[in-house]
Amino acid sequence: MSISNFKTNYNKKHAWQYDIRLKNFEADLAQSNLSREELLNLNIKDFKFSFIDSKHIFKCHEIKSFIERHEWLGKMPHRPTHRFIATYKGILAGAVIMATPNTFSHLLGKENMHLEKLIARGACISWSPKNLASALLMYSINWMAQNTEYRYFTAYADPEAKELVTIYQACNFIYLGQNSGARNEYFNPQNPLKGWFSNRFFRKTSSYKHFAQELEIKWEENWSYRDQIFWENIPASIATQLKTKSNHEQSNCTKRELPKKHKYVYFQGKTKKETKKLLKAFHSLNPDSQCLAYPKDRGSLIPPRKTKIQTVLTKIEHQGRPHGHKKFLTVTEAAQMFNISSWMIYNLIKTDPTIPVYNVGLKKKYAFETDSLINWFSSRTNNLKQIAQNIPTAQELLKGVTC
Repeated sequence: MSISNFKTNYNKKHAWQYDIRLKNFEADLAQSNLSREELLNLNIKDFKFSFIDSKHIFKCHEIKSFIERHEWLGKMPHRPTHRFIATYKGILAGAVIMATPNTFSHLLGKENMHLEKLIARGACISWSPKNLASALLMYSINWMAQNTEYRYFTAYADPEAKELVTIYQACNFIYLGQNSGARNEYFNPQNPLKGWFSNRFFRKTSSYKHFAQELEIKWEENWSYRDQIFWENIPASIATQLKTKSNHEQSNCTKRELPKKHKYVYFQGKTKKETKKLLKAFHSLNPDSQCLAYPKDRGSLIPPRKTKIQTVLTKIEHQGRPHGHKKFLTVTEAAQMFNISSWMIYNLIKTDPTIPVYNVGLKKKYAFETDSLINWFSSRTNNLKQIAQNIPTAQELLKGVTC
């Protein structure tokens, strides 16, 4: 089955990338010359993490082949800039590719768009231990923060591939909702090996150069530089021919609509102080992108409603206690119960003295009584609703009666 047909017809319950791991396992095991017993005892500490400079041509080619074999898209991203790998006894076991975003997010304002980097590709070999992917990802982000100007890292999950990318959830990325990505995708029947691609392909410099060659037009040096085309330097008649050719090629391709993708972001500074400053700026500039619950349904192609903390708590109140009810909860367990970050719990402890918390350790080891915490959040939710709708409290109503 071609990658194009496989992509449009994939209907298994698990993610496409996991399906690739299952199919590659026997071949990967044979090529590695490792015993099954040795693989069972593998630990993250057994792997070496490295940044690979683009000057290392052979290693970059090896990474490209690895991504094509193990990553579900089966190809390198557009405009890759940084490459990171995990190796075991010299065997390439994982890779993360960062690239220039196709569209900048402006999460810290347009003036700081240069701080964004896209986590474009990532994959691990089928016999790798469970946490290798998250360890390599965090190594990559920390390396970028310490050695480059980049400070926030965006990533996407495609529901067509049954992706939730739980690795981002495990690493405490901030979930931004399911409203990202291209609206349409194209497939050229004359070039099926290329697979599906976005409409950006028809606007690339390399595509216009190819169109010029087919039209027997000589491409002048001052018409472009890297990915930028200087249309003001191109004669109007020639520019019209090139754009007409581009539109013609696009109209001859098969077109299909795409579901919106999930989007995540992670902020990382050189120091904890800088990281806190970045998060504060993000929360200030993006009040509608806070406290969104992580998606859990792999099969949904329809974007879920952006669920803020009030909505989540209301649902929990009606559903009753969660399975496995415990009398006391840690900060992490409390955050998981309400589908919010641990950072939000700590912030509530710091800013709201009414939260029912116990400090059971010398170094701020907090615990919550489950029922008290649920009741507190329920009361807080009702108060927030009253404020939003300008509803008077019971005390205010009684005061009005007595007067």
